[in-house]
This record gives sequence, structure tokens and C-alpha cells, in this order.
Amino acid sequence: MRAGIIYHGLLREARDLAGEIADRYSGSADWWLSAAEDASAHAHELEETDMLVTIGGDGTILMAVQEAAPRKIPIIGVNLGRVGFMSEIEAEDALDGLGWYLDGNARVDERTMIQAMVADNGPGPFHALNDVVLGRGSEIRLIDMSVVVNGVHLETYRADALVVATATGSTGYSLALGGPVMDPESRSFLLKPVAAHMSLQGGLVLPPGATVEMTLETESEAVCSVDGFVDLPVRAGESVRVEVSPHTARFLRRSPATSFYESLTRRLGMRQDAVTRRGR
Repeated sequence: MRAGIIYHGLLREARDLAGEIADRYSGSADWWLSAAEDASAHAHELEETDMLVTIGGDGTILMAVQEAAPRKIPIIGVNLGRVGFMSEIEAEDALDGLGWYLDGNARVDERTMIQAMVADNGPGPFHALNDVVLGRGSEIRLIDMSVVVNGVHLETYRADALVVATATGSTGYSLALGGPVMDPESRSFLLKPVAAHMSLQGGLVLPPGATVEMTLETESEAVCSVDGFVDLPVRAGESVRVEVSPHTARFLRRSPATSFYESLTRRLGMRQDAVTRRGR
């Protein structure tokens, strides 16, 4: 088996753990290693890769997904971050725990992605596992964004930004904005405004076949951000088209799909008060 390890390039502990994993499981796989920022330079290795291990936080996973999703490579996330919704194993458990996955025991957790295209003849499409955000640039002012869903004008938002999030991304930026948490197996996606004036503050859940077109109607320049690390300039009159991507992100999991709900409360600390009360 050919396997890769993509690690957070700025964390020495991530780099060290990557080397330790490759040494420990040298008999189980032929390993190659890369910092997340350099993963795209390993196209040849990626074409022959059967599995990826990421070491870092959710940001490292998002960068790895850009390379893994088009090639249908499953990912095991080792968490060195704070929350790590997409991660599978904590760093302290990785050396002993990865063998179970390398033996082929895991189930595949397939996550819907979305894609964005800026302007009709612009670059892209760009694919996102978490979200696509159209927001104001350097000027501190609200911007006007006309939103058309499936060819029908929904609303012209006056807001700091608009977030289009997948079910996976609903526990990220969208959740911080007060948006709902969606089941990760859902193929629907969510439209949520940021600091909107007189608009649909609660957001809108859209079916998998929907197409969203967001047109900038303000003269000042805006930015379209894809998963937080691809930033594209958007000018007045230009549109960002968002729809479900043909690619999906694949993760290797040990627990059943229903464990998401237990993980949700644990990662957000929602059960700490209840645990405290029981201990009294």
C-alpha cells in the first residue's frame, strides 16, 4: 500500500510525529511525507496513493482535501488542533491507533463538497469542503450582494458577507454566526449572512440540486474565500456561482455515523455542566 502523511508545516511536533508514524508502520505501507503547504508538489505520489494521514487541525485537513478529493483518496485526520471536528484520532493515540486503519477495518465517511466559480469566464471552479464566503474587502463597510437561487431572485443582502456552507462546514464559521448544525451526511447546503441589515438573518438551507449566484452590487472590491485559504477578488457586477461539487471528501472512521452527535456535544463542551451536576 502507498500512503502519504500531510502535516502542519509550522508545527515541529507535527513533523516529528509524521516521521515516527512512518517508522512505526514502515512494514504496513510505503510512505511519503509533505508539509501541507507543499502537498500539491507531490502530484506523482498522490496519483499512486491509497490513503492519506493528516497531522494538524481542521485547516490541515482542508488543504489535504484539495489534493485527495479529486483522486478519491480517503483521509485519516490526526488532531493537534483545538476542536478538530473532521479529525479521527488525537495525536497522543496516533502511534498505537493507526494500525487498525491500516489493516482495512474502517468505514468510509463520504462528505459533500461545493464548488465556486467567480465570473462567467473566471478561474475555477474551486472546491470547498467547509464553505465559500463572499465578503467585503479592506474597507469597513457593508456591501450589497444580490442572491439568485435556481434562477429566482431571493434577496439583495446588505451585509459584511455571505457564507455558503456544506453540512460539514455547518460546524465551522456558520455555527459561529448562529447558524444551524447539519447532519454531516446531508448533501444540502446552507446560505447564511454575516451582520446583515434587515435580511434573512437565520439563513436558508438549500437542496443538493440548487444553484446560488451572488452578485456584488457595491463599487468597492470584495473577496471570495474558498475554505479560508483561496482568496479571489470580486469586482462590482461580478458574480460568484456556487453549487454542489462533483467531488466528495472521504474519511476513514472507526465509530458509526451516529457518533457525530456525541462528538458534537463533547467537542463544543456542551455536556460539561451536566457532568458537573452529576458529580455533585
